[in-house]
Amino acid sequence: MRPYLIESKESRSLSNLSLTMLLKQVTAYKIVLLRGFQPLERDELLHYCQSQTQLLSWSFGPVMEMKVDEAPKNYLFTEGDVPLHWDGAFHQEPRFLLFNCLLAPDQGSGGETVFVNTEAVWHSATKEQQQEWQHYSLAFHTEKLAHYGGSTTRNLVNHHPDTQHVILRFAEPVGEDYLNPVEVRVLGKKEPESHAILAALSQTMRQPQFMYQHQWQQGDFLLADNFSLLHGRNAFQRHSPRHLRRIQIL
Repeated sequence: MRPYLIESKESRSLSNLSLTMLLKQVTAYKIVLLRGFQPLERDELLHYCQSQTQLLSWSFGPVMEMKVDEAPKNYLFTEGDVPLHWDGAFHQEPRFLLFNCLLAPDQGSGGETVFVNTEAVWHSATKEQQQEWQHYSLAFHTEKLAHYGGSTTRNLVNHHPDTQHVILRFAEPVGEDYLNPVEVRVLGKKEPESHAILAALSQTMRQPQFMYQHQWQQGDFLLADNFSLLHGRNAFQRHSPRHLRRIQIL
């Protein structure tokens, strides 16, 4: 899986492009990467999105600053890795994710955002796997220490709301060695079997043919489909810069 790349050779402004058009391309290609465009200040980017779409808002508003916090309450705001997940499981699921890279990690220091195409995972599965997966329901629980928390249950096999393609609602457990861990279990299965099923699903999702690991460049704008894709993050070296601005589009 590779992103659909739109490059501006003349340093145009992103605001000159129709966001509605870009989102249609995201539905078709899963990831759209825009490079060479003029930087937008926070309020300019927010206005660009709000003028054409509806945004998901949290207690801090619709814009999340993804960077290392000096006193983090959640693993998202550390330099550690982030297990695979989709956004909004404990709140409201956004349709699209928009990222803007303000500071890129140093070359070779990690910090790539990892995307997994669950539609491709489903299509590559055997008939036996597909039949088995259709019976799985997953329960998720985490304490609300940051901007999300609670308990929720999802069937593993779902359908994309626009294309009706089969998608998979999966998230890797976040262990006790992380800040704000997330418990994941397969309903109706005893703990050892549940662990084995989750480990097998994780191994399947992380096969190279289903993954794209985006190495950020300063100024990147990236749009991703939050329904077809899972995403996560590779750990990065301490003190390496990494600052992404994220907006979630309903």
